[in-house]
Amino acid sequence: MKLYSKEEFEKMKTLKREFVETEEGELFTKNTVKRRLRAGEEKATQLFNDLTIDKEDGE
Repeated sequence: MKLYSKEEFEKMKTLKREFVETEEGELFTKNTVKRRLRAGEEKATQLFNDLTIDKEDGE
């Protein structure tokens, strides 16, 4: 069960892409998601993990 909305996922996906494009990809962490969405630990972890998996599938 997803703890986040499609809108939140797309927002963080865009943010992650911006970090990577500015060569700051290593600074995009679970805590970045947590701060930007003001989300709890579990929600931020799930979203970050799904973003990481999504990125690997796309390559």
